[in-house]
Amino acid sequence: MELPKYQSVPGAQALTERLMSLTTAGQPAACPVYVGLGAPVTRSTNLALITYGIARHLVDGAAHLVPAFNTFPQPERRILDAASWDRVDATSSDFAAMPVDLASELWWLVDEACRDPGSLTAQERCVASDLMLRLGYPWRAGEILGLLDARIADHPVNPETARAEMATLVRLHPGAYPLLEEWALRAASDPSVPPETRVRLANYVVVANGKRGTDVPALHRAVKLGRRAMTEVTLVGMDRHLTEHTFYRAIAYEPYLRGDIPKTMELLDRAAAALARAEPATGPLELLSWKDHAFPMYETRAKTLLGQGRIGEALKATSTLTTISPYDHRVWEAHAKALVAADDLIGAINAWKQVLPQGGLPVAPAAFYLGWAYQQLGDVGLAREYLTLSRAIDPTPRVLAEQMAGM
Repeated sequence: MELPKYQSVPGAQALTERLMSLTTAGQPAACPVYVGLGAPVTRSTNLALITYGIARHLVDGAAHLVPAFNTFPQPERRILDAASWDRVDATSSDFAAMPVDLASELWWLVDEACRDPGSLTAQERCVASDLMLRLGYPWRAGEILGLLDARIADHPVNPETARAEMATLVRLHPGAYPLLEEWALRAASDPSVPPETRVRLANYVVVANGKRGTDVPALHRAVKLGRRAMTEVTLVGMDRHLTEHTFYRAIAYEPYLRGDIPKTMELLDRAAAALARAEPATGPLELLSWKDHAFPMYETRAKTLLGQGRIGEALKATSTLTTISPYDHRVWEAHAKALVAADDLIGAINAWKQVLPQGGLPVAPAAFYLGWAYQQLGDVGLAREYLTLSRAIDPTPRVLAEQMAGM
């Protein structure tokens, strides 16, 4: 049984169409974190909890206690959630323009803390820019780091802020990958940059090429730079093990792209072992940091194992994901895909239904696949109901129109 490929149409026009559909779909996002930094709720994802925790640490003067994280929310998450609440007035690119009835006290404290970037330490600027990226304000992040007028090709590498600058430049210039790649390689080879930062910058180049399926010299150069930097890392405990984990998970792309699955799995196993050694400390942000690194680990293992036809092992990996981040729609999408591969359509239906209470845009693909699944079971009424719901939220995917036409 093969799943149809659901994909939203890219581009500004399609995004506008999605936003307008969300305003009338009656599927409000359950989590208030991204729109105004409202306090997390039971169904808030780990990424939302991380975002809220970073904000609290920043305004409490504890930016130095924020651990390393691995994953950013979808860049459009705030405006999509706001649209799902029918609050297009909360989609402005100006942080200070958040409507007063949506902005929490924490929101205004963050705004105040970031007004004078020159008064912040380098670490505070990194944390503040990270927070702005998570909330969907890349220009504010660029302002905090002094990047708005930066020319990528000759932008100097600042050892203290290199990783934060890389993340922000990627958001500010999403179409400039060749220049971004060269800058990341330059920073990853700069001995003045801390080795753990060089590992992360090298990882960026490896993973970006790996996801595109491009086995190019830059990827192999980045692997070598990452290996060299990893030998210089002096971190201990959880910080060291998580750095090691991200390194092995990234360089697994090198053998994967040449079709060497045994070597790929060997490196993923080493990444998993490093993750297991990185026992999280008792603090809530440290535990979230561990989970944030664990998520892509098990997601990658599941995809690789499914590609090999090792369905039982893939199911085990996705089951672990459901315990790591039970309110993340990506978890249930991955688990449902593995269940379909195992010919457990009822189990997949139950997995997709876990997404529905989250509200917002993630309901669209979940409802599409529920419609597809009920079609397979011969229940035309439920199939039409879920496909109609999916179209009400996001009418842009071509496969949606094809699926509905086939009913």
